[in-house]
Amino acid sequence: MRIAFYRKINLELILWPTGLLLLFLMQPDTQGPSWCLFKNAGLPFCPGCGLGHGIHYFLHGQFKASLHHHWLAPAVTVILVHRIIQLARLQYESIKQL
Repeated sequence: MRIAFYRKINLELILWPTGLLLLFLMQPDTQGPSWCLFKNAGLPFCPGCGLGHGIHYFLHGQFKASLHHHWLAPAVTVILVHRIIQLARLQYESIKQL
């Protein structure tokens, strides 16, 4: 029974909450290397720049700062939380069938 349970774990259900947790715990005020592929390639424009900081501030309830960093941050956060809930329900149903 244990082996069947581990085979049925949805990888997406591990990755999205981990990503949101890391964004929640990040320190956006510190300077560090950029993970942006566009910035590292020397391109001046990146459509996603500021999204991680925006999600961080949204998760901390700082809505003005969130919108300042990226206007889609609140929507992306809500969509990701909805997706996590959806995946958790599916995971629960699959475990319940074992």
